[in-house]
Amino acid sequence: MTLEERLNSLKEAFTGKTAEVEAKASEVASLSAKVEELTAAMSAKDASLAEFAAKVEDLTAKLAAADEIRAKAEDQAKEISASQETADKKAAAIAASVGVAPLEVTPAEVAASSKSDEDITAEWVALKQSDPKAASDFYGKNRAAILRSAGLR
Repeated sequence: MTLEERLNSLKEAFTGKTAEVEAKASEVASLSAKVEELTAAMSAKDASLAEFAAKVEDLTAKLAAADEIRAKAEDQAKEISASQETADKKAAAIAASVGVAPLEVTPAEVAASSKSDEDITAEWVALKQSDPKAASDFYGKNRAAILRSAGLR
């Protein structure tokens, strides 16, 4: 191989390597731009995360304050209910102040008043079959409920 041929082959090889280097340089430049873009996105995400953490802290503080207020309100409600007189006690005090002996409501009377009209009617029908005298007394006490149940009032 002559010197001139050798020079030409080296020029060709150098030209090929220059093109490779330029391609690699443009690839490095595009990757550098991509890295910068992703770094900016990551910075934005970090800022959002910091903002979110601040909001969580704020809401946690507000929740703690609300829990304190709720606890205080529950304590106040307990104090108020403990200090209040029941209706029975007030009624007894009023009756005693005018010289009347207070009457206690028996649980049976409360249970009877909490029955539906249909229940009262069914009880009256059962009493009529077993004890007519008791049924008559029962009817006298519960006449309005029995008539409502029958649709007559």
